[in-house]
Amino acid sequence: MAAKSKGQPIGGRWIPETCSAADLAVLLGMGGRSVDRWIQRGVFVRAAGRGRFETLASIQAYADDLRSKAAGQASSTGKLLADERAETEQVDREIKKLKLAQIRGEVLTLEEVTESWTAFASTVKAAVLSIPGRLRSELPHMTAHDGETARRIAREVLNDLADEVETVVINGDPKEITHASL
Repeated sequence: MAAKSKGQPIGGRWIPETCSAADLAVLLGMGGRSVDRWIQRGVFVRAAGRGRFETLASIQAYADDLRSKAAGQASSTGKLLADERAETEQVDREIKKLKLAQIRGEVLTLEEVTESWTAFASTVKAAVLSIPGRLRSELPHMTAHDGETARRIAREVLNDLADEVETVVINGDPKEITHASL
């Protein structure tokens, strides 16, 4: 076994025990911002003294981190790179399936659904609000009070429907929507 001097192999006597972040940048061939990111990630080993790092330990930790990433062991999130790739591919497949279904006309966009439901709601509102006038034309003996009562009931029905839609459809649990509640 080779003799060691100051914790370093004999062949590495020229390597200083500690160095600055700028020295690490030069040694590893990277910019200052990259060094800062590696420091923040805790890869470089700090030494005694402000802004000092253990040279050999930092370089070895950097190389170990690169090796583990190259081997697919872990990403910066801690997940296996292979798992992250698989998740990304799954999401890409789902997006492609949705796009194909949309092209085929099998699914609707949120905008299309909103536009259709808005038109439907306007039609229902107009139909319900026309009931009092239609009643007066069909039943000429209705008084003005009877007509106002019919208008009030029509507005109440529309408000009740709006509340039901707000509660059950928009904010509600899809399991709660039943034929009885509609």
